[in-house]
Amino acid sequence: MYLLVKLDNWESNVDKIKAAINQEHKIKIILESFLTDFLLNEAMLFRYSPIDHLAEGILSATKSEFKHISSIRDDITSIPAIFKAIKTRTPQYYEGNNFHLNISKKYIIADNQDALLVVPIIFNQVVIGYFLGSQFKKPFDLKLLIEATLFSKDIGEILFNQFNFIEEAEIKLSKREYEVMKCTASGYSTKQIAHILEISETTIKQYIKSVMAKTNTLNRTHAVAFLIQKNILK
Repeated sequence: MYLLVKLDNWESNVDKIKAAINQEHKIKIILESFLTDFLLNEAMLFRYSPIDHLAEGILSATKSEFKHISSIRDDITSIPAIFKAIKTRTPQYYEGNNFHLNISKKYIIADNQDALLVVPIIFNQVVIGYFLGSQFKKPFDLKLLIEATLFSKDIGEILFNQFNFIEEAEIKLSKREYEVMKCTASGYSTKQIAHILEISETTIKQYIKSVMAKTNTLNRTHAVAFLIQKNILK
């Protein structure tokens, strides 16, 4: 559990986000800004890989605390509400029967919950994560979907650009890490890479996580983009 910092609106928080002392502090500020701007009592942040459509929880936030949600892992193609937002790269709002028909039960955290806001995080037209908002303080104004679209792009640029401060000379990939990331950049799935390199899928995932840690990136897609940008993958 982590206490939140009181903030103003989204635009006034951009400088605070850029000046955050580390990645976790940055994410906390972003989450609280999301809560404030869209009048929410609860929000969740996920990383997303378009290669295998896998989403992993990062943090959830309320007005008083943060909780790690890394135990949540989903194939997003099985959750229509989230998959539509990712596929169209646009925020989506659901309520009533439309909400219950399009969301997994694991995301229904309260008996009276009947609405959901899904906001993808976009960088260069690629979705690298998304926010889920629920427990609205008052009826959702659909005009906020326009603000949510701008929010998603701003966040994508901030997260990508702010994580890209590591110099190429500081990054040393092992031979296997390089091979795995090269295959990933070519569009191969974890299963296909395991077959090509003749190692287990679990080992492949460990190599990818190791590279993500070295490059301070959000997911495998972000890591590939970073390595290409730094001319490490050629």
